[in-house]
Amino acid sequence: MLQPEFNVTQHESGLNVLKAYKTLFNDLGNLKEKSGSNKVWVYSLKGTKNIKELVLPYYTDYVVPFSSKHKRDVFERFKYIIDILYDNLGQGLNKEQLIEIVNLIYELNPDSKGKSRKRDIQEVLDIINSSQ
Repeated sequence: MLQPEFNVTQHESGLNVLKAYKTLFNDLGNLKEKSGSNKVWVYSLKGTKNIKELVLPYYTDYVVPFSSKHKRDVFERFKYIIDILYDNLGQGLNKEQLIEIVNLIYELNPDSKGKSRKRDIQEVLDIINSSQ
């Protein structure tokens, strides 16, 4: 099962911004200190339904219109992934959908924000192909 997650990170001086996100999204999600980073906080909201019904509409109305073309393209691909997951809630994904999503995720974030991934894309695809 894939579990998408929305995160916003701020220095402790911006904690009010993170609290505003929590309020905006119906007081759902978690606010906690970032592991290993003194004075940095993270707001996170997990789940396909939460992201589809809360985060995407907000970003569509208030963030994307003011973003660069590149960021709009990334957002549209992310939205596409969430739409696939949302349309298959309770059913699970078939092999082709899972492979498509994995490919899109690795395209959107090839270096995992500077961190090395535990598995390269080929290893993930091999696992998918051998398990179904």
